[in-house]
Amino acid sequence: MTARRPHLPRAAAAVVAAAALLALLAPPAAGAPPVVVVRVFALKYRSADEALTVVRPLLSDAGSVMLDPHANELTLRDTAAAVERAAQAIAVYDVPMRGVDVAVTLLKASSDPKAAPSMTDASAEIRAIGEHLKKIFKGTDFTRLDSVVVRGIEGQRVAYAIGGTYHLQFVLDPSRDGRHLQLRDLSLERVRREGGKETRGEILHTSINVGTGQPYVLGVGKDEAARGALFLVFYAEWARPGPGIFLN
Repeated sequence: MTARRPHLPRAAAAVVAAAALLALLAPPAAGAPPVVVVRVFALKYRSADEALTVVRPLLSDAGSVMLDPHANELTLRDTAAAVERAAQAIAVYDVPMRGVDVAVTLLKASSDPKAAPSMTDASAEIRAIGEHLKKIFKGTDFTRLDSVVVRGIEGQRVAYAIGGTYHLQFVLDPSRDGRHLQLRDLSLERVRREGGKETRGEILHTSINVGTGQPYVLGVGKDEAARGALFLVFYAEWARPGPGIFLN
């Protein structure tokens, strides 16, 4: 005996068919919203204020960060994935301040054909830089006035006498990527001593970003007392480990 399907009225069958069609055309149900977490980071070595520039690009559009400068803390509120990205970046950034050696060479340019260039006692790299500058400034010779190595720690202000009559100083701003170092508030002054008194005249005031392990040439401009333009050549390297020096 064959079983027969129940007979539906035409109106009911049409309703069932329409419901099935709507189910096929309807968009899939939205997934659950991402979990939002709140996490506090207490920085040990670096400034939380400066760490903001490291953290902000890693947060989502809905993320937020709160700074507590007194406790040196950052409070992040965002998705778990975004907060984890920020946590890894903070772990890389919040490391002990490193020691830096900055080799500085002061060069004087002269167009006087009678001036005898003095680069024989300079390093091969400085001589090569002098030759390169000669090609740029045709008819100009270069004399090395002095070379010094300035050692400091990230975050410190360092100062040094150079060239006998010049005073150089700058702040070693902490590096965020380990490949560059900012020499902030870099100042070169000419020192004059007359009648037992010392006076200083500023020749240059700027800030520069120096790549570690490669030379940076900075044109100072014309110094009337030196009778020619001055150039500073910087070469920065992370200092070797020693007392109070940390390397990562």
